[in-house]
Amino acid sequence: MKQIIKNRGIILTTKDYKDNAKIITILLPTGLVNLLLRGTNKMNSGTKKYTLVPQEVDFMMTNSNTLSTFTEGYIINNFTKIKSEYEKTLVASVIIEKVLAFSNHIDNHELFYEFVKKILEILEMYDYSQVVLNLFEIKLLYLLGIAPNLNHCTKCQKRSGDLMLSLDAGGVCCANCLSNHNYLLNVDETKIFKYLYLIKLEKVDEKFLQIISDSKVNLSSFIDRYYEKYIDFSSKAKKVIKKIV
Repeated sequence: MKQIIKNRGIILTTKDYKDNAKIITILLPTGLVNLLLRGTNKMNSGTKKYTLVPQEVDFMMTNSNTLSTFTEGYIINNFTKIKSEYEKTLVASVIIEKVLAFSNHIDNHELFYEFVKKILEILEMYDYSQVVLNLFEIKLLYLLGIAPNLNHCTKCQKRSGDLMLSLDAGGVCCANCLSNHNYLLNVDETKIFKYLYLIKLEKVDEKFLQIISDSKVNLSSFIDRYYEKYIDFSSKAKKVIKKIV
């Protein structure tokens, strides 16, 4: 007899499967799972609504040794504003790409689930999409175990003064130790990077996001290079976005 399991998750992607079904990928507090969702191609289907990603759902699944099935669900958060606003949709696609790429490399799946959920809620609530993306990408570095050292100069251990974040050093350096470092953030950019890294997500509000946005600091290129250097990851979603915007 097949086991029926109740769970909660965030539906991230869907893809067609045979004539009238899809495979949906869901982030659970225990990690990623692929499930069969039947009847999705009929206009009056009750399951079609679960193909509009992202969304958080309570659901029942029938366990199987091959491909388990999504049987019924209840939508907790449909993230309507993310789906209806173009910029938020693009940012969500980058977030989802990284979640799919790195979920299996995270030790604490429950923490990761709450992190992704909170980031999507912040993206849904506020208008500073690019800042939210930087916030996600910077904090994800910690969960992946590749966060830069932001506490003291990686060379001389100096803690005070004007420290700058160096890609080569994988952390901050003082002016005396920056020789031959080809790519780095200046003092103001480093401070913004550190603010985003250290702030607790429950304290992120519109005022904080606006302050970061008004600083006009662009961290995206540095963040992309950091992922490429330390985890050999280049975002395909970002490459697509650059071609269409």
